[in-house]
Parts: sequence; structure tokens; C-alpha cells
Amino acid sequence: MPLFGADLGRRLRRPLMLALPTVVAVFGAFMYLAQEQYVSTDDAFVRAAKVTINARVSGQAVEIAVRDNERVRRGQVLFRIDPEPYQIAVDQAEARLGSARLQIDSLKATHRQQQAELQSARESASFDEREFDRKKMLVASDFTPRAVYERAETDLKVARHRMASIEQQIANTVVALNGDPDIDADRHPTVRAARAQLDRARLDLSYATVIAPDDGIVTKVDDLQIGGFVNAGAPTFSLMSSRDIWIEANFRETGLTHMRPGQEATIDVDAYPDRKFRAHIVSMSPGTGSDFSVLPPENATGNWVKVVQRLPVRLELDDLDPTRPLFSGISVTARVDTGHRRSWPHLLQGALATEVK
Repeated sequence: MPLFGADLGRRLRRPLMLALPTVVAVFGAFMYLAQEQYVSTDDAFVRAAKVTINARVSGQAVEIAVRDNERVRRGQVLFRIDPEPYQIAVDQAEARLGSARLQIDSLKATHRQQQAELQSARESASFDEREFDRKKMLVASDFTPRAVYERAETDLKVARHRMASIEQQIANTVVALNGDPDIDADRHPTVRAARAQLDRARLDLSYATVIAPDDGIVTKVDDLQIGGFVNAGAPTFSLMSSRDIWIEANFRETGLTHMRPGQEATIDVDAYPDRKFRAHIVSMSPGTGSDFSVLPPENATGNWVKVVQRLPVRLELDDLDPTRPLFSGISVTARVDTGHRRSWPHLLQGALATEVK
């Protein structure tokens, strides 16, 4: 009986030695084909839009309304600059606007007065012209002294000069009224310029209160202290957006063959091993990371060693989880489903071609 068992073992040994590698090879090929459509990398990180908070006007900080690493909402007050100088500028601009309106009203009143004076001058010139004509006929008949005639002639010239002077004054006033004596004061260029200065002063006053441009978390707030002077445009602290978050994954160039924008991906976050995030490819960089480095490699000189390059790919998350916040810079693993899978004949054909070579 033991002899029979040993004989059976010897007979089964050869088939098993042949079958086992075949099964392993088939299983390996099956797993390879099943996973071939997926391309993954652990050279991936969470990125968030970073906004540098700065003031549009200069001044002394009088209030800081947030604390470091505090979550803020869009429109929330972050800090305030001393508004007193800008309130004074608003008051001055309001006074200039009122003065400009009074100036236009005064010009319109002057125009009306000049029109009345012109009418009076025309009547006076008409009377002097009639007197001159009458004195001219009388002096020709020797019924009046020539001195009276010359006086009438002088009065007529004076009346005509006065009328011409008033007409010139009216023309100057009309020009000052922008060519329209009946113009609305608020439409006059002088008033519009004064109003623009007032709007600018009010805008600067509003800039003394700095608000959050987006939802997010403020950082490095302690760099700004009450009493410190803030220069217009100078950075004070930063705001990390909690809405504009994406994944930057650096894939090896050998895995880009079938990768396209729009393909779905799965994101594993090291900080949350029990949670998978869904994402999709938004865009692919036009150049590798080395192309955009400060000192790109110079491969045309010296000894060159081929190194597989990596291409930055941007993925947008489909399902942000408020209970599991993603912090900018943390590591993740990105796995993209390219949808490409080779058939068994193609796999065997590739294997045979490799064997022939």
C-alpha cells in the first residue's frame, strides 16, 4: 500500500510541476489585465488656493477681528485700518462737490443776469441810433450845433461797444456752462469730477475695512499686530481657501499613454485611511516638472543618464467631506481609471514578440 502511494505521488509530480506554473502564470496575467487600466502614483498632494491678504490703502491697524488658523466666511471682517484720515478725505470731497454745484448755479445766475443786461443794452443802442439819425438830419439843416451831433454819435458807439462786450461775456459764460446754459448741475464736468473724487474717497474709506475674499482658514495672522503700520498692497497674512481644493499628482511619463482629461480617479488620503475620495482629471500640464523648475536640467552637456520624467496632472475632487478636511500639502495616492484594457490575444502576441526578440 505505501508502495502504491509513492508510485501515485511520482506520477502526479510531473503534471503538477507543469500545471502549477501555468496556473500561476494565468492568474498573474489575469490580475495584470484587470489592473492594467489603472495608473496610480503616490507622488501626489492636496493643493488649495492661497490668497495673500493685503490692504488697498495704507494706515495703522486699529483692530484685528480674527485669530490664527480661524475659519472665516466670505465677506467677514479680518482687520481694520485707522479710518480717520479717510473720513476726513470724504468730508473734504463732499465740500468740494457742494462748492462745484454752487459754482454752476452761480454761472447760470450770471448768465441770466447777462441776458437781461444784453436786452437793456440793445434797447439803449436802439434809442441812441434813433437819436443819432435825428441829430444827423438836424445838423445837415443847421438846426442843431455840430457838437450835439458828435455827442449823439459817441453815445451810439458806446452803446454798441457795451452790447458787444455783454455778448462776449455771455459767450464766455456759456463756454463755462459746457455749451448749455440750461445744463443740469450734476451733469457738468466740474461737478462730475468732484463727485468722482468723492466716490474715490468713499472707496478708500471702505478699503480701511479688510474683508475675506472667500471661505477658508486664515494663517500667519500673528504677523500683524494692532498699532502696526500697513502699507497698501503689502502682504499681511494668508487665506487658504476651503472651496478651491484640488489634487496635484505627478505621474510617470510611462503611465500617460491612455490618460485623458475627464477620466475618473480614486484618491486615498494618508490622513484618512478609511475614506476614499472620488475625483476626475481636469487638465494635464504641457510640460514636465523639470521644465518649470527654477534651474531646468541641461541635458546637452556632460554625461547624461535617462531618468523617467513625471508630468503634473490636476484632479478635481467630486465629493468633499466637511468632516474630513483636506489640508494643503498633505500626501495622497491617486489612482486613475484610463479605461484601457488589452485582450488575451494582444497580451499573448506581445509576449511572443518579446520571446522572439
